[in-house]
Amino acid sequence: GIRPEDLSHVFDPFFTTKSEGTGLGLSVAHGIVHEHGGDIDVESRLREGTTFVLSFPLVAKGAAV
Repeated sequence: GIRPEDLSHVFDPFFTTKSEGTGLGLSVAHGIVHEHGGDIDVESRLREGTTFVLSFPLVAKGAAV
């Protein structure tokens, strides 16, 4: 799981708690999901695990139906 004090930063570019990596993965994923009109929610419990829920609209915003 993710520490509570880090949870609000997981989508920030270059944020990482690891010794390797750039900290861009979740930031890039967040941007891609939002570009498609979606949203990412995260729930985490330390020492138990983390769940990311991705939600997307059935119809693109502004699309003719």
